[in-house]
Amino acid sequence: MTILLSILMAVGVGGAVSAIKMLIKDQMQSIEARVEAIQAELNGYIDERTLVLESRFEEKVEMAVAKDIDEKVGEVRTLLEQYKNYQEFLAISEIIEAEVENDKLPEEPLQTALHLIGELAPAKSITRQPRFLEAIKIVIDLLVRTDRKSEIDSLEGMLREVLATDSKISLDLADHYGQMIISSPYPVEELQQEFEALTRYARSSRELNYPEKALMWELFVAYKRNQYQKSATTDGMVEMVRDLNEADTRNLCYQIFLNSHPLHWMNTPDQEGRELARLVNKLLEDYPNFRQLVETQIATPELRPSIETLVARKTERLKRQNPESAETPATQTAAAPESGDGNTLRR
Repeated sequence: MTILLSILMAVGVGGAVSAIKMLIKDQMQSIEARVEAIQAELNGYIDERTLVLESRFEEKVEMAVAKDIDEKVGEVRTLLEQYKNYQEFLAISEIIEAEVENDKLPEEPLQTALHLIGELAPAKSITRQPRFLEAIKIVIDLLVRTDRKSEIDSLEGMLREVLATDSKISLDLADHYGQMIISSPYPVEELQQEFEALTRYARSSRELNYPEKALMWELFVAYKRNQYQKSATTDGMVEMVRDLNEADTRNLCYQIFLNSHPLHWMNTPDQEGRELARLVNKLLEDYPNFRQLVETQIATPELRPSIETLVARKTERLKRQNPESAETPATQTAAAPESGDGNTLRR
């Protein structure tokens, strides 16, 4: 304090103020220089980081674009492969159809077709095509006629939503799963998978204007469920026959008669055909009025040509098995639907 007062007395107040201003100015310049240095350093760092981030961003964009392009290219390749398989499947189905018409079993084309169906199943744009359904009909018809249970189950699992949109496929698969349930030694309650499949195709048959097919299998299954005995359920179903129109009633009666003997629809009877016939005949015994309806319908003039064809077919098959035990056409009756398609499933 004494020194400061001495300086002030020596230089005066004015000189002290000037000295202080110079000191402050020097400090400010030093601070400004330091700030500029820090700013330059920060700018350099920012520029460097910007270049790094820009580089990384460009790399990410390039990677994203490349990935997107690869995915699109992959989709195009998959689509091209699917349509190639589709065209091959259509061609194979025509070969199968021609072979079957010549009474041949096209095993190799069938296996190729099944492989192609597996490849095409995920392609919704293809499986909804009308030509795909037409080709599938040919394959399913052969599978059902040759009793390929595992192949049918596999195909049905892949395409059930598509299959249920077609009337012929629904009728074929209703017959297939219905025959499996009736011929099985196990009770209906232990055949859940088959029962669900039958229910699915009985429902689609009804929705596609074939109520008689659905009613027939529902009646057969209910009758088996009650161990081939009448029940309130089967009573109600037999009564429901009266609600069918004339054409549906005629077709139902044809189906009932068709299943009353395995030689009506099988080249060589097996346990499945015999068990189904046993159920039908027992059912008709329990319901004499229903039996009378069947007999009346199969005698109508509209069904006569189909009756004669079916009787001749059964007689020929019976003679082929045992010439001495063949029944004469006069001892048999049969019927067929107006379409003339009949039940050509199985063998």
